[in-house]
Amino acid sequence: MNSLEILAPVGSPATLEAALQAGCDAIYCALPTFGARAYADNFTLEQMKEVIHRCHSLHVKVHVTMNTLLFEDEIEAAYQQAKQLYEIGVDALIVQDLGLIHLLHERLPGLCLHASTQLSITRPDQIEQCKKLGIQRVVLARECTKEQIQACIQTGIEVEVFVQGAICISYSGQCLFSSLVYGRSGNRGLCAQPCRMPYRLYKEGEPVDFQEPYLLSPKDLSLIEEVQTLQNMGVCSVKIEGRMKNREYVYKSVELVKKARDGFLLDQKDRKELKAAFNRGFTKGHFGQKRGRELMNMAAGNHQGISIGKVLSQRKDRIQIKLTETLHQNDGIRIAGLKEDFGCHVNYIYDASGKLVSQGTAGQKIWIPVSSKVKIGSSILKTVDSQLQKQVDQIIQDQKRKLSMQCHLSCQGPGHPLICQLSDGSVQVSCESEVPAQQAQKRPLAKEDLIKQFSRTQDTFVQVDGFTFDLQGEIFFPLSALNHLRKQAVDLLYQEKIKVQPIEEKPYHVACTSLPLEGIQIQEGLSRPCQELADLRYNVTNSYALACLLTLGYRGAMISLECSFEQTKALIEAFEKRYQTSAPVSVWIYGKRRLMLMNHCVVNTVCKDGKREKCALCHQHRFTLKGKDGKIYRLLGDAKCHMGIFESQAYDAIDKIAQYRHIGVCHFHVFFLDEGPEKRAEICRRIALCDRTFLLNLNG
Repeated sequence: MNSLEILAPVGSPATLEAALQAGCDAIYCALPTFGARAYADNFTLEQMKEVIHRCHSLHVKVHVTMNTLLFEDEIEAAYQQAKQLYEIGVDALIVQDLGLIHLLHERLPGLCLHASTQLSITRPDQIEQCKKLGIQRVVLARECTKEQIQACIQTGIEVEVFVQGAICISYSGQCLFSSLVYGRSGNRGLCAQPCRMPYRLYKEGEPVDFQEPYLLSPKDLSLIEEVQTLQNMGVCSVKIEGRMKNREYVYKSVELVKKARDGFLLDQKDRKELKAAFNRGFTKGHFGQKRGRELMNMAAGNHQGISIGKVLSQRKDRIQIKLTETLHQNDGIRIAGLKEDFGCHVNYIYDASGKLVSQGTAGQKIWIPVSSKVKIGSSILKTVDSQLQKQVDQIIQDQKRKLSMQCHLSCQGPGHPLICQLSDGSVQVSCESEVPAQQAQKRPLAKEDLIKQFSRTQDTFVQVDGFTFDLQGEIFFPLSALNHLRKQAVDLLYQEKIKVQPIEEKPYHVACTSLPLEGIQIQEGLSRPCQELADLRYNVTNSYALACLLTLGYRGAMISLECSFEQTKALIEAFEKRYQTSAPVSVWIYGKRRLMLMNHCVVNTVCKDGKREKCALCHQHRFTLKGKDGKIYRLLGDAKCHMGIFESQAYDAIDKIAQYRHIGVCHFHVFFLDEGPEKRAEICRRIALCDRTFLLNLNG
């Protein structure tokens, strides 16, 4: 069985070193554009080249995320960026946009493509479609159960699974909340994280008595102790979320995943350090069939750290704490339970007698300065562990990761060169000395002498862990010749490790034919739209994405709700120009747009037991969420208890029907969620006034 790949998040040079020293097998990172973490300290193209060289020299793969949706005016720039990454040796691109996948598959067939988790892949039939697009690996949705993962593995494709880090409560790639409400698209790397905001639940317009406000905030996923199970199932790569997180988190996460993969059990210290690095509480998520409170942390949406004690008293600008864990100077703390979040770095610690000390230990009472009024009995959470920071910094500074090598040295005797062969098991190079061996006049060159000289690789990326020899006669070489040969061999090995194969670029020759797509489709409630029409889950934002879906057998596609009128127009014009046929698209003109689709039920968790069995509360009563900004959202689940969050007021573009027809749109989508008969009739009358085709359909 091949060893399970550990895939580490890298959002900066500091976290790159943390990931490498902890023992990752691959990293994923991004350039400043087209990556779903726009606020990470992403790499420039030149920096990315250096990252790839460094990683490849250590036999570590580099996957680059280009997993945002692309509008028509971005697709060519994205293609050129992908081509540049291919030219400098990237191992794989992680992509969401179907148009970019389609274009890369057709034009750069040798480029390895991974389907992003943003594609919400949970089923084998989705994977079969991915195979047609040249996808070599799928990053499964975090909603997958153990059984679903196994079914996906059976398709024969490479399967990658998240095992540590944040969970999006919405199915990834199907969240429009941040985009439509706050103007910051999560599908384009700018998520405002509305799931981490506080809300109040209302039933029939009355607030539900529930004290915890973070109703959409899940705990962090932690499947580290399931890593061997995943490996035995056939998962090829386990992924750690966190390109926005710090080096301690990256280091500890990789270190502990590696420990678990190698068959060692995590101890209490491991778990405590992982929590201190970052946690919102841990859950085994949908893999472990966790629901309700086992999945959610509704008390808080931020880093929880670890509990280290309680407030005993307050005296002016100091509080007294009874510690249950050690607190060091320069640690960061947060006081839980306050209406306004309060946290600080601990610059000063005083013991019970008022003496300034550098730390307090479990069982001890200490005093620390604060700038706010604090409630007696409040819990103290350590959110920054200064000792863990120092530990990781020291490891990064002192323990440089090396490539393990075997060295074979041979010489046929005096007058012949010394030949050095270096091999890491996958790459082998051979160099010979520039000067021949001399006949030894005194002490001949011994194996111990050669081991000493060829082990001097401290300032390089290699470490020689084994030697073999084939030496004839009593030979001698000057030390300078041995050192020069060693450097030559190491340099040649480095060049071989970073060598990039020439790429193959093909012209784009795809013919698309389309059948007429006309009429107005009315969707009642939560039933699925027309089976032949690729719906909003496919996020069609460019002409290549539409062409991709047509090649997969769909009759047309609904344009993403993130597309403006002008972007829709650009898509249609580009499609018609390239394929010489009309663009079979549908546009949403009326309805309460779904902002999120969750495999979690807020209503059942707050009002019942969280198990989501024989509930139907959301259909028996009208439930809404209200944010701190006063905005209200409708909650309604489908037959499988997938909870949708909808706008409370319908999006209305009926008056734009004529404009859309003018640019070539002939099919429109109307969605009725909870509108009564009178409202539905009113909407139909308005559409009929704007669109004669609909009037004819009504009369017919």
